[in-house]
Amino acid sequence: MKRHVLVDNVYIINISNSSACICGESGHIDAYTRALAIQRQVPVFFEDEGNYEDYPIFSRSIPAWQLPSEVDLDVIHDHKTIHVGCLDVISTASASVVQVGSNDTMKLESRVKAIRHFITDASQELKDYKGVIVRKSPR
Repeated sequence: MKRHVLVDNVYIINISNSSACICGESGHIDAYTRALAIQRQVPVFFEDEGNYEDYPIFSRSIPAWQLPSEVDLDVIHDHKTIHVGCLDVISTASASVVQVGSNDTMKLESRVKAIRHFITDASQELKDYKGVIVRKSPR
């Protein structure tokens, strides 16, 4: 049975990185995001770094989720309308979904590679440097 969705108020501060807010039914949701999070004690970045192909995490296959065995389920919809008074969301990110309503299937994928570079033998002046240096990498 198709159902109507009625939401009185929606307050969302931030939706980002392949995320969505859906009020209503959907058949299939497919969201994908990938990111490199590089943090360095001394902020030196090269213009040609950051290729996803350099990191296996972005190309590995994801294991298939094994569906549970058959489950008997009886659903009774007493009303044709889903009514929500207020939806208050601070933030949603990285291939996630906020939905009021029904959905058949979802495929949500978020891959993040976090890299932290810290130095121990640099001068104190270099360790305290707060600016950003962008250098062209040697060819």
